[in-house]
Amino acid sequence: MPTSRTHKVIRAVCLVAIGFGGIIFFNSGLAQSKPAENSDSQGTVVSPATGIAYRYGIAFLEDPSYPPGFTHFRYHSPDAPKGGRIRIGEMGNWDSFVQTPATGRPVAGVSFFDASRSLIYDRLLSRAIDTSTDRYGRLAEGVAIDEGEAWVAFKLRPGPVWHDGTPITTDDYVFSFDVYATKSNPSIQQFMEGFESIEVLNDSEIRYWVKAEFRGDPSLVFRIGLVPVFPKHYWEANDRDIGKVTLEPPLGSGPYKIKSFKTGRKITFERVPDYWGQDLPVNKGRYNFDTIVFDYFRDDQVLYEAVKGDLIDIREETVPVRWETGYDFPAVDKGIFNKQLIKQLRPAGMWWPIFWNVGQERFQDVRVREALFLMQDGQWANRVLSFDYWGYPTSFFHDSELAHRGTPSELELEMLEPLRDLVPPRVFTEEFVPTPNGGKGWHRKNVKRALALFEEAGWVIRDHKLVNAQTGEPFELRLLAVSPSLGGSFIPYTQALKKVGIKATVNSPEISSWLHRSRSGDFDGGAIWFLPDNIPTSLIVDSFSSQSADAEYSYNWTRMRNPAVDQLIDVIVGAKTKERYVAAVRALDRVLMWNFYFVPTMSRIHLAMVYWDRYSFVPHGRLVRPEFYDAWWWDEEKAARTDRILKGEDE
Repeated sequence: MPTSRTHKVIRAVCLVAIGFGGIIFFNSGLAQSKPAENSDSQGTVVSPATGIAYRYGIAFLEDPSYPPGFTHFRYHSPDAPKGGRIRIGEMGNWDSFVQTPATGRPVAGVSFFDASRSLIYDRLLSRAIDTSTDRYGRLAEGVAIDEGEAWVAFKLRPGPVWHDGTPITTDDYVFSFDVYATKSNPSIQQFMEGFESIEVLNDSEIRYWVKAEFRGDPSLVFRIGLVPVFPKHYWEANDRDIGKVTLEPPLGSGPYKIKSFKTGRKITFERVPDYWGQDLPVNKGRYNFDTIVFDYFRDDQVLYEAVKGDLIDIREETVPVRWETGYDFPAVDKGIFNKQLIKQLRPAGMWWPIFWNVGQERFQDVRVREALFLMQDGQWANRVLSFDYWGYPTSFFHDSELAHRGTPSELELEMLEPLRDLVPPRVFTEEFVPTPNGGKGWHRKNVKRALALFEEAGWVIRDHKLVNAQTGEPFELRLLAVSPSLGGSFIPYTQALKKVGIKATVNSPEISSWLHRSRSGDFDGGAIWFLPDNIPTSLIVDSFSSQSADAEYSYNWTRMRNPAVDQLIDVIVGAKTKERYVAAVRALDRVLMWNFYFVPTMSRIHLAMVYWDRYSFVPHGRLVRPEFYDAWWWDEEKAARTDRILKGEDE
C-alpha cells in the first residue's frame, strides 16, 4: 500500500493476483443489462489481469436491492417519452460553470457534491434513491472493496465518451483526482480528505487508496463513486484552469450540455441526443426533458410569485404560512396546479436544535440540562407559529430506521449493559418522548419540575432571579443564532425562561462571526442543524466524540466528552452487520437524548413541492431525494389541458 501522505499516482501495467488480500463487498453487488459471461449468479466478475473480484453494485452492510441483470430503476419508466421542458426556480445568482474554485458562485447543474444536480458530468456509480444506500455502475461496471478497507477499486466500462467524441480514459481519472487534491476549494478537499492516492492498474481498472486513519469510515466507498470526472484534454488545452472561475461552457460527458445562459440570471441545458450512457440500467427512462431551465431570483417573495404566475414550473416551498395559505388561487381549484408533501428515505434529523456549551461547568450537570429542556415546548411552537408544518423530533435520526423506538432491544441492551454506570438509568427503562404536557405552551407541572431540578443542582430563586445558591451568580443565557429569523423563533423559549428567573438574550451576528463564536465556545446556547444521511458514521464521530471536541473544525460545538458516547461510537464504527449497526446507532441515540445535550425544536419531515400539472411520473414510495427533473417526463395531454385552462378555453 502507498505510504506517502502526499498525493501520488502509481501506474501498474499488469498486476497479476499477487496478494491483494481478502476482499469484502459490503454485500456489494455493477449495473449492466445482463450479467457478464464470466460472472457468477451474484454478479461477481474476477479480473484476469489483477485477480480482483468486482461486483455489479454495493449496499451498506446488506445485499443490493436490485438483482444482477436488472434493466431499470423502479421509479423510472423505460418507455418515458423524450421531449418538453421543465423550468426550475433558484435563489441568488451565479458567475461560474465550475464548482472547484475557492471563489465564485457555481451555477445549478454542475454540482460536485450532489450527483443529482450535475447534468453535464458522469460518475463511476449511480445511486438508487428508492433504497437507503445502493449504488450501481455508471462509468464503472464493477466495484470492489479491500477487506481491510485500505482501497476501493473500479472496473471501468468500455464506451464512455466526452461530448466531443473523445473516449474517457484513466488519464481523466488521474487528472480529476489531482484537481480534487490540489486545485479545489477547501470544501471539496475536505470531502476527499480520506483518500491518499489513485492507482492505475491497467487501461480498465483503477484503485483509490484510503489513508490509514480513515479506514473504518464506511461512507468513503459510497462517496468516491459519486464524484464527477473531468476531461484532461479539454482543461489542459488553451491554458484553461479548472481552479479558476470561468464562463466558458465546459466539456462534459453527461446527459445534458449548456445551450444558452444569462450570467447570474438564467441557464438552459439541452439534452444530448446521442448520450453514450442513455441505455444503461441506471439511466433507462431518465433524463427525459429536451431542455432544463434554471431561472434565478434574488428575492424569495418574487420567486413565490413566479411559480404562481407560470414563469417557472416547480419550486420547493419553505415558508409554513405560505404553504398553508399562499396557494389559494384558481389554478389549484381547477386541478392544474399541484401541492405535494414528499417524505424522504433518509433521517429527517433535527432542524436547528438548541445545544448547550458543556465546556461550562453549569451545563455539565444533566439536571440543569433537563430543566432547560422542560422549559421549551416545541410542539406548541410548531402548532401555533408554523401550522404543524414541522415535525417534533425525539431522535437525532428522526423518522428513520436509525431512530430509537420503545425500550432497548436485546441487542441494544447487550451494547448498553457495560455502560450502565455511565448513562442515565432511564436509558434502560423508558422511551424518550416529547416534553411532557407539551403542546399547551407554558405548563405549571413542567415549571415545578424544572425548578426542582435547578434546586438539586444548586440554583435557587431569589428576588425573582435564578441564582447560584452559594455564590449568588445569576443564571443567564446568551443564545447564539445563525440568522435573525432563527433568533426570532427562540423568543417563546426566552419568555418561558423568564418565568423561572432566567434572563436569556438572543444574538444573530454576521455569519463569519457566528461561525467563529460557535467554534470557539463564545456562547451559552447555540443552534446547528443535524441532518444525517443513511450512513451517518462520520457525522456522528465529528459531532459527538471526545476526540472531535478538541478538533478545530469539527461540529462538536457542545464540547461533549462522554465516555459512554465514545464507546458506543466505537461499536458503530466496528459494526459488521446492518442489524448491529442500526442497534448501535439507536443505543447512542438514547444516550444522547437522555443526557439532554440538545433541546429539540423541529424536524423537517417532508419537502413541500408545488408544480404545474404538465408532467407524469412513476408512482413510488419514499425516495432519498425528489427526482422531478431526473425521472419525470413531459405529458403532452396534461400540458395541453393546463394551457387551455390558463387561456380560458377549457373551463
